[in-house]
Amino acid sequence: MMGIKSMRLIILVALLCFCGTTTTIAQIPSSNMVSVSGHKLYCEMQGKGEVVVFIHGLALDSRMWDWQWERFSKKFKVIRYDVYGFGLSDRARDPHNPTEDLKGLLDSLKIEKVHLVGLGMGANIALNFAAKYPNRVNKVVAADADLDGFTDFTPNYQTLFGEITYLTSHQGWHDEEQRKWRLSPLMRLYAADDKTIINLSEITSDYSGDHFINARINPDFGTPTTIELLAYIKAPILVIVGEKDEESIHRICRVLVQKIPNVKKEVIEGAGHLSNMDKPKAFNKLVMRFLKQRP
Repeated sequence: MMGIKSMRLIILVALLCFCGTTTTIAQIPSSNMVSVSGHKLYCEMQGKGEVVVFIHGLALDSRMWDWQWERFSKKFKVIRYDVYGFGLSDRARDPHNPTEDLKGLLDSLKIEKVHLVGLGMGANIALNFAAKYPNRVNKVVAADADLDGFTDFTPNYQTLFGEITYLTSHQGWHDEEQRKWRLSPLMRLYAADDKTIINLSEITSDYSGDHFINARINPDFGTPTTIELLAYIKAPILVIVGEKDEESIHRICRVLVQKIPNVKKEVIEGAGHLSNMDKPKAFNKLVMRFLKQRP
């Protein structure tokens, strides 16, 4: 059965063929392959109004925002993209800074100022970008955030990554490794419907496993680390965490609340790490209210 990833690529190619050989990808408003720093990023754009960029988590891709896509495009111009090394974007070969990739993507699309909504790794990217480019950010939603520079992880968190890295580097990214990852505290869905569970399974299957095999290609935010930059963030920040998320993530959220000047925290009851997929209605309500709220 053809995966969603393959179908997306076929649709993109068909659009290019329809537009003729002289048409560049950047001229297609709904789906693009954008060149940034020598590699290509896949992105989609829809709607009108203030721009909201959705940034996915580790070992995922932009499909994780399916339950936000249509809802938010009715009120905003929404963009979702596959971070370099994930989804339909180019596979990572060298160390790279995803913050600079985001800046390059916005520059290519001629977008000056945005709201950022990120989860996990995507939240780290959003926070790092907000600290380094404050004039380009309106508001940030940091959901179930990862945070480079943070070290106070639980033993269970460290063991999980150790096991997944060992299995994948020795056996590859196959059914056993994917199943273990999906059942982990960082992927497990507690309240999601069958459609969401299938969607997550397809995303996991389409992922390459590269970042568990080769740590060299993991996102590199440079120095100072994001945790050291939190105090300099000027934009209003909404921190969201799933009630059932792993304790390490709750610790990170407490650090965000302590160090960011203009911050608010919300907990989504019954949700795990993927709070936007586990409890999409609750997630959407919190984010929509925050983004529409005027200073």
